[in-house]
Amino acid sequence: MPRLDWIPLLVLVGLLVLPGAASAKDLSQAESDRLSDELDKLANRQVWSGVERKYRELERLGVPMRFEDHVHGATAAREAGDVGRCYERLRLAAAIKPTKDVLNWLWEIDNNYGQVQLVTVPARGAELTAAEMPFDPNQRKAVEAAVESAQADGIFVGLLPSGSYTFATQTFQVQPGLAVRIEVSPKMRRQGIIDPVIIYRDEFGNPTTTNPATGTEAPSTEPPPAEPEE
Repeated sequence: MPRLDWIPLLVLVGLLVLPGAASAKDLSQAESDRLSDELDKLANRQVWSGVERKYRELERLGVPMRFEDHVHGATAAREAGDVGRCYERLRLAAAIKPTKDVLNWLWEIDNNYGQVQLVTVPARGAELTAAEMPFDPNQRKAVEAAVESAQADGIFVGLLPSGSYTFATQTFQVQPGLAVRIEVSPKMRRQGIIDPVIIYRDEFGNPTTTNPATGTEAPSTEPPPAEPEE
């Protein structure tokens, strides 16, 4: 038979451990509630830099966030010109509650923006310009944020409004459903490639070398075929 004198000790240990675990969870939830409350107040005052800061604190906390938290975070990202992060947060909000407003917002981004990767190797400032700045203020913020990022370190990864752009003298077109990557590096020029690498992707994510702006083939990144042996 098991020794019964161990049972009171085990019960005592359980009583000591379980409240501590529950307390830590309660504290995390209490902190999440506090941050959400502050986020609501900042959003009502339209202090979007503060909303962004509180949203990131909530992310680090690791507690499930509210629908309203994600919507406020999406608005803060949009105000900063970060449409890619805005889109990610909207999708999190839609997973909780797919309201008409959120779904329409996602639809608007899907149909007016394209995925872009602009890279200089080694990283150095490069000029990004839009052939025509959008009239829509949110789209304009997205372009201005991308221009600033490219100028700072020669890199931009995110969403840009549809239109024609030039990055490091290379013109490209942004279209919904297509992703474009442009890479500029001295190594490519030493290999005889004059233009930066451009990789377009269709709506299914499949790579294509056709530039939708001109209908021409982008420079190939594949090595030339080997000469047949005699």
